[in-house]
Amino acid sequence: MIKASELTWDEVVRVGPGTPGGNYLRSFWWPVALSEEVKEIPVPVKVLGEELVLFRDLSGRLALLDLHCSHRRASLEYGRIEERGIRCAYHGWYFDREGRILDRPAEPLKEAPHIRHNWYPARELGGFVFACLGPNKENPPPLPRYDILVQEGYRVAERGDAEFGKAYSCNWLQGVENTTDTTHLAYLHGFSASSPVFKALEGEYGVKIYILAPGKKPDSVRVRKRSTVLPSINRKSREESATRNPHRPQGTVQQAIWVVPIDDTHCEEMRLTVYPEPPKDRRYHGADMDRARERDRKPYDRRLYGEIRGIVPLEDKAMVESQGPIVERNLEHPGYGDRAILLLRKMLREGIADVANGRRPKGVLEKDLEMVDLDIGFEEFEVDRVPEGLRDLLPALRQQLEQAG
Repeated sequence: MIKASELTWDEVVRVGPGTPGGNYLRSFWWPVALSEEVKEIPVPVKVLGEELVLFRDLSGRLALLDLHCSHRRASLEYGRIEERGIRCAYHGWYFDREGRILDRPAEPLKEAPHIRHNWYPARELGGFVFACLGPNKENPPPLPRYDILVQEGYRVAERGDAEFGKAYSCNWLQGVENTTDTTHLAYLHGFSASSPVFKALEGEYGVKIYILAPGKKPDSVRVRKRSTVLPSINRKSREESATRNPHRPQGTVQQAIWVVPIDDTHCEEMRLTVYPEPPKDRRYHGADMDRARERDRKPYDRRLYGEIRGIVPLEDKAMVESQGPIVERNLEHPGYGDRAILLLRKMLREGIADVANGRRPKGVLEKDLEMVDLDIGFEEFEVDRVPEGLRDLLPALRQQLEQAG
């Protein structure tokens, strides 16, 4: 039996097939492309250290195969899509959606039942194509219908952009830890004047984070509920008002960010944002990129990304990449403010050990659910009605208010 506490960091962070961490990550469904990207030509995909090709056959069904042809290893990204699958551009080998060989034009025996090209199941939901790279291809675990994937609203699905942020040249866990980190919201991004008052608890699907702030009414407390959904989803919400941004719809905006491992030292974000209604100005969503394009760089600024302040995706990208391709966690000195990250690490280790020991890890569904409610949003309570599990945070909130004057 493998113990969670005995796993090395190398075993935790590596994503390739056969590694403890990679086997764990293959228990989950991953967004590998936007639905709108999968059209009339094959889409090369790299995820969990594997090179794949994604396409729809001429009947409209999704297929995800190994990128390199089983014949002579030419790339299927140049293949010709046909009724039942894809035909390699090099010698015409024809594969169906599940890797069976249907034709080999230059061979006397056209079929080859002894050869099975590697394939994975793919499903479409919420503007993304999801794939599960686990061993049980014929009967994978249910694709979780997380609340944000099925709720009504105006959707914006997007993928990472290496130049302006949201795609990182570092290990996936650094990206996930960044989205779980609450204290950097004040110091790196300037979202508040002081470090948030928060509690991190182990939930059914991952790390639940409760952030307390003064309520809108006197003697009230506002609780913001967000979560890191195992293994890598940052599920959160925010409230938009006309004073904050007149171009965005007022009300609660829901968001989920998947940090998708590409290989051991690269990852990217897949983001889904759901607005209550379409924005008045559709250009708002690229505001961070516009600011990045317009920034001036001093000729003597030798920093990798130059001035990053005020461009949130670049602020995050610069910090997580500056830790190194794979951070040396044995050299860290985590503190009280890192308690959400430490809980995440504990839960990931336990999940890796569960898979290694033949058990289903937390977060992988046993059966299909119509919707997985992750309980994300805002609630406001009178001080004496704050939930019991959060009352121990009230002295810290009062102290913060007194210090602020």
